[in-house]
This record gives sequence, structure tokens and C-alpha cells, in this order.
Amino acid sequence: MKLLIICSEKTDLLPKDLFEIKLDTRFANIKFIPHFQDDPLACNLCGKKCFWCRGQYDLDFSDNIVDIIKLPDVYPLLLDHPLEHLPEKFKEHDVAVIIGIHQDILVELPKLIKESGGKAIIVPEEGHDWVSRWTRDETIEKCLEYGLEYAFPKPFCALTYGKFQLINDFIDEFKVGKPKLRLFVDQEDIIQKAEVIISAPCGNGYNVAKHLVGKKLGEEAKKCVAKYWHSFPCMGGMHIDPEIGDTILHIGGYMHYASLDNAEIIRCE
Repeated sequence: MKLLIICSEKTDLLPKDLFEIKLDTRFANIKFIPHFQDDPLACNLCGKKCFWCRGQYDLDFSDNIVDIIKLPDVYPLLLDHPLEHLPEKFKEHDVAVIIGIHQDILVELPKLIKESGGKAIIVPEEGHDWVSRWTRDETIEKCLEYGLEYAFPKPFCALTYGKFQLINDFIDEFKVGKPKLRLFVDQEDIIQKAEVIISAPCGNGYNVAKHLVGKKLGEEAKKCVAKYWHSFPCMGGMHIDPEIGDTILHIGGYMHYASLDNAEIIRCE
């Protein structure tokens, strides 16, 4: 599967006044892209104690990424000519992952993606102000017009299987979305081994699984998830999102707690 990634590039520029905005570049550049390239930069937690917990997994998808388009991170609030920030055509791809870009640019992308051979878009919402309801609805309308599959997970670790086959294949091939674990447990309910079936797209699932080993199912394991999910750190927004009535960061936490509650349990002899 060929991936196109479109995100914002971090700069030292700041808005000059209230009529400009600066976009969040951290999730794309610090977590998601390094995770897909199996880059140690994606993990900034353990320092010298790191033993590269993801090393047992084949996570280098560099060959799947046909291009990474990095756009500016400071813009006017409203763009009169959004297309001037984009190339005339993208490299041929299957799925475009669009992370933290200006909303006026986002609504212009379905047509350009279709013309470039794209078949689906995934637009994660890691902050309450990343994608407005109007922008999402308008972009979905254009996806329907151009025959594109689409997903707007809020946050990215809420991406689940649904009606679109290519997006389901994306989850299976890259093992990202709503976290899922396989736990090998002894007769005393102590976790002897923890395998990641699906990780949060930031890579946090591998960090959580590593620390679950040696913990007992129940409250001890739950406290472990709470500690290590949050300290990875999760980059979900901490403002109340009016659509979900909670912070996006909390939703990310619930996704990881659910991975423990719904884990595949294998009893060790």
C-alpha cells in the first residue's frame, strides 16, 4: 500500500497578530512519521534505559511512503487561495494521511488526491480545533463526489474497522488504530509476555506493552496502563472538545484502557 503524508513543517515563525494562526506540528513530525519509519526519534521516553521495545516488530514502512508533503505552520485565519500552497499533482498513492494542516487547504484535497490516483484519506484530529464540523462535512461531501474512502478519527488511536475496505486494510497492514493487545498470563494472573496486535499510530502501544510484563491483571495492570500511556507522552489536546464532551487526550487514554480490558488472553502452562 502506497502512502502520501501531508502535514505541517515546524518553524520558528509566530503569528504576527490575531488574524494569523500557528498549527500543531508535533504529532506528525515527532510521533507519527518517525513511528512509520521505525525511527528512535519516535520514542523520547526511556533515554539511556531504552532497549527499543519495538525492535521485535517489523515497523519500517519507509518504502510504503511515496512522499511527505510539508506545508507551512503559520497562516492567515482564512486563505483566499489555498491551492497555491500545494503541488499541482501528488505522486501516485493509495491512501493520503493528512495531519494538522490548514482547514481551507484540507477541503481542496479530495479532488487533487483523486486526480493523483489516491483512493482514501485519513484525517486524524488530535486537537479540538484541528478540523471543524463544517470542514469535516464539506470534505466528506467532496470525498463522496470523487469516490474516495475517508476516516476522521478523533484522536488517531480511535481509528477502527468500518465500511471502507482500503482503510481496513490500512489498519491491518500498518498495525495502527485502536490499540489491541495479546497477553500471555500465568496461573497467578501475572503477565509474562505482552504482544501488540494494533498500536496507537504514535507508537504508544509498544511502550505500554513493555511495562505490562510482570504486572498482575486487574488494578495493577490498569495503573500501569494509566502511568505509561500518559507519560509516553500522549499529545492529544487537553481542551474540552464540544462534540465529544471531553478532552481528546482523555479519549486516547480510554482507548488504551480498553486495550487492556479487551486484550486477547493466552494462559501459560
